[in-house]
Amino acid sequence: MTSTTTSTTGPELLEERSVGGVLVHLLALLTGFVGAVIVFVASSHEFTRANARNALNWHLSVFVLTVVATATFVLGADTMTLADGTTRQLSLLPAPLDAVFGVVGMILLVAAGISWFLTFVFALVAAGKAVFGTAWRYPGSVDLVGRYT
Repeated sequence: MTSTTTSTTGPELLEERSVGGVLVHLLALLTGFVGAVIVFVASSHEFTRANARNALNWHLSVFVLTVVATATFVLGADTMTLADGTTRQLSLLPAPLDAVFGVVGMILLVAAGISWFLTFVFALVAAGKAVFGTAWRYPGSVDLVGRYT
């Protein structure tokens, strides 16, 4: 009994998936969403674009979370200590609301810190999955690119 299995090698393999689809995750790890945007716009290969879209969605989600967390925390800050040791009233919000913004901002900053750590883990997992031909969607990312393209 003979078995007839075909394996994809060499150039045939690169027709299905490209090196750019693997490297976009590592590029985005170094450049944030900027590198993923460049690859997404410049590539015409479907596998590369799918991986770039996934990386871009994650990095944009982390960026938006970081901006919102920082803005919320700063709005909730009620005093600031200057270099000479004096404190200065800084609050832009009324008394009970500034405390709520400060606490929510702190929680969001912790979530942003965790997401920055997960960025390293997810980029390595996504690059590994791309090597084996899967365009892995980062967990928890919002599909911003798919919604507007």
